Amino acid sequence: MPSWQENDRALAALVNLVVVLADNKYFLGRRISEWAVGAPGLEEAVASSALAQEELGHARVLYPLLEELPFPERPVPLEREGDRKRRYAVSFLDKPWRTWTEAVAAMLLVDTALTTMLEHLTASVWEPLARRAARILQEEMFHIEFAEGRVRELAALPGVRDELEGHLKAFLPEMLLWFGPLGEEGVGALVDEGLIKGGNEVWRQAYLGRLVPLFLEEGLRILPYPSWDVARRKYDYGDLPWGAWNKLQRRIEATSPVR
Repeated sequence: MPSWQENDRALAALVNLVVVLADNKYFLGRRISEWAVGAPGLEEAVASSALAQEELGHARVLYPLLEELPFPERPVPLEREGDRKRRYAVSFLDKPWRTWTEAVAAMLLVDTALTTMLEHLTASVWEPLARRAARILQEEMFHIEFAEGRVRELAALPGVRDELEGHLKAFLPEMLLWFGPLGEEGVGALVDEGLIKGGNEVWRQAYLGRLVPLFLEEGLRILPYPSWDVARRKYDYGDLPWGAWNKLQRRIEATSPVR
């Protein structure tokens, strides 16, 4: 038995990590699939159909990892949205997106976060997870390119630009929370056991390093955060609403007014 399987804290954190990745993939796929018909153009509709299938496929290859972990009362994999009450996905994946602009903002922020985490898992000492992460990343490049392309299109439309900025500003705090607080014990155990690379703030900074150049290039105004702190050589994102944060499900509580 690998040593990390005897580390209760690392094992619990690993179960949580797998179900969080899988649930976000699952609900992202479900939400995108709802735009396979309703997208504004044929190209977007076809791409949405393909993206939805791939995201759901990613969830299907991640969920079986739970069965390989010797941990009691593991969350059950999802086949339908109502298969379990507790969801380990960000709150704005709970319900259908009302507009294409909202869909694009959510796709960009969630898929970029998932990609950031998967990149830090490809060298995991748990080989089944490392292999799946590497396989999923082969398809993620197209997902990010699609989302970024749609952001650029919408940012160029005067009547839509404000709406896009509004959704990005509303969703971004929860995605920054998603990476967890600095010094999170479960994350520390995962890193110490070689199950993942980096750490909470490393992941959050890498995430912002992907997003901020796009925001700046398109002149998207989502301040007061994030901004580059020259002295500390890192992104400053201000105070986050940790009081609304559910650290187990990695989401803002549904009853919270913060959005």
